[in-house]
Amino acid sequence: MRTSSSFLEVARVLAQQAAERLMELRNTTLVHQRKADHSLVTNADHDADRIIREGLRRAFPDHAILTEESGLDGSPGAEYMWVVDPLDGTKAYANGISGFSVMIGLLKAGKPLAGVVVDPMENYVYEAMKGQGCYILHDANRVSAHVSSRDDFSAMPVITSTGFPQKVEKNLQAQFTGPWIPALNSVGVKVGYVVRQSADIYINHHGVHYWDTCGPQIILEEAGGLMTFLDGSPLHYALEEGSYRHMGPTLASNSVRHQEILSLLRLVKPPLL
Repeated sequence: MRTSSSFLEVARVLAQQAAERLMELRNTTLVHQRKADHSLVTNADHDADRIIREGLRRAFPDHAILTEESGLDGSPGAEYMWVVDPLDGTKAYANGISGFSVMIGLLKAGKPLAGVVVDPMENYVYEAMKGQGCYILHDANRVSAHVSSRDDFSAMPVITSTGFPQKVEKNLQAQFTGPWIPALNSVGVKVGYVVRQSADIYINHHGVHYWDTCGPQIILEEAGGLMTFLDGSPLHYALEEGSYRHMGPTLASNSVRHQEILSLLRLVKPPLL
């Protein structure tokens, strides 16, 4: 059985293989479908899902695997559970624009332990293991990454999810007067902006699933950042409940003024909560 030292290596290789397949399929006719929740899914999602699931099962036969496309394989009480979004940002991918990624996270006893995010459009790989720091791979270079120390709202770039309420954004811009980066799909891509110091505040206005946050959360935390619900409580992964969905919006930041940002978000009109 493989040891924890191989967790990141296996996840990185599989995420990159899945990302390569996604980029290959961009030049073909994608098969578009709608899932039960009306969200978009393509044959590319399914191909990437298969590559990752099969690779994880071979490498870690005793681990549980939870993916967006295939659900849970294994016990919800497993000590180790891989949490995978094979294609986060399907809309952006289908439209051929930036804002999609492959995300693989690993929970140990329900807590994020390791994560890999591959942004194939921008050629970034983000990876982290708890207690071992965060690293970025870009153009064959692997460098240690840390969020910025900026603490002046006028100099702290903000990024949001697509579909962010325009009225809320306008009201928040009076408080957060720094640059507002055009909204993007994919939690992993936006957390990547914070990790590489292109953004300091990432506001998500709706609840997302465990596979959207598991990998990005540990990457952000190991880079010195923070991700919480808007009430300040930590993200939790209640696997036994079976919904695999966080029930509220989240804030990710460089952590410098996280609590103050939360206070301002709780006061915004119309409310995000």
